[in-house]
Amino acid sequence: MTMNPYEKLAAVLDKIPNGFPPAADGSHLRVLEWIFTPEEAEVASQLKLRGETLEELSNRFNRPKDELEKFLDAMHKKGQISSWISKSAGARKYGLLPFAVGIYEEQLNRMDGEFAQRLEQYFQHETGFRRVVATKPVIFQVIPVNQSVSTELEIHSLEKAEQMIESSVSWGVRECVCRKQKDLIGEGCDYPRSVCLALAPNKENAYDDDELTKAITKEESLRLLRESEEAGLIHCTYNVQSGRTFICNCCTCCCGVLRGVENLEHPREHIKTDFIMTVNADLCTACETCVDRCQFDALSVPEDVCVVDKNRCIGCGVCAMDCPEGALSLVRDESPNRLEQPTNTLDWMTKRAISRGVDPSDIL
Repeated sequence: MTMNPYEKLAAVLDKIPNGFPPAADGSHLRVLEWIFTPEEAEVASQLKLRGETLEELSNRFNRPKDELEKFLDAMHKKGQISSWISKSAGARKYGLLPFAVGIYEEQLNRMDGEFAQRLEQYFQHETGFRRVVATKPVIFQVIPVNQSVSTELEIHSLEKAEQMIESSVSWGVRECVCRKQKDLIGEGCDYPRSVCLALAPNKENAYDDDELTKAITKEESLRLLRESEEAGLIHCTYNVQSGRTFICNCCTCCCGVLRGVENLEHPREHIKTDFIMTVNADLCTACETCVDRCQFDALSVPEDVCVVDKNRCIGCGVCAMDCPEGALSLVRDESPNRLEQPTNTLDWMTKRAISRGVDPSDIL
């Protein structure tokens, strides 16, 4: 029995270490049906993550190069596949994209109310997208708000959002796809929307021709970072030590990853973080300002001093910014069961594949 192209593509996307778990109600297929035509889904399901040249794909698909090039370029424009100039191959390559981070984010300009609703049905399904955020290695690393870190601590450059911006050579900003999705179904929030920062460490003018990303200056990036902190958003980036190219400024009401994590019993176990919030009982006046700022319900004032739930605190530092007495500060988490951080994308994907029990060798 021949598998329909959407089932075939869904199975391929779930082979990628990132994951695209099937939902029992078929909502994962309805998401793909909106993004792809049957022919597009069939082609995408046959691509490789490493990418192939037009010559290679033309031979493998037995299709004329001119016709195939137009088709693939159109798919790339719709955010369905990846495409880049390969210096080693001396030609453009076309490749398979993960669903997230990948295809989902690239639907920013195409997204409408119908698609937003289909996504929501999938995101809410217990056996669907929530499994993606609970699998280790986790997707996101939280970067602490620097001013909330104890002054006694030395903070490494890879733990500083400012350093990520300073060390880049191109900067861009996108509208948050998650807040757009929630807004389209009537569940939007009041947090700023255009605060997703894109960073290019080695390529100048990287976003000049990007339809989804607006090129901005380093100074504008730093300003947006500060505005996000003041608004109460959480700095998140890819959970690797090198090769990080974005800073998402996230909220638990909209972010696909954070709201999935926030709904779990112990959120801290599913976010890479090296810090934990502490309270100076001598300074705390039990004003509960911090309680209102915490998006993970990790703080409470049962009596006359703020208490931190260490299973829920993700070490973002957002709560400490507005403490009128300066009673809160982040300290380094020295517990032996802290999550190990992959060195780079390949290391992350390898460990993730092992954790999920998948073998992506045939799509690499």
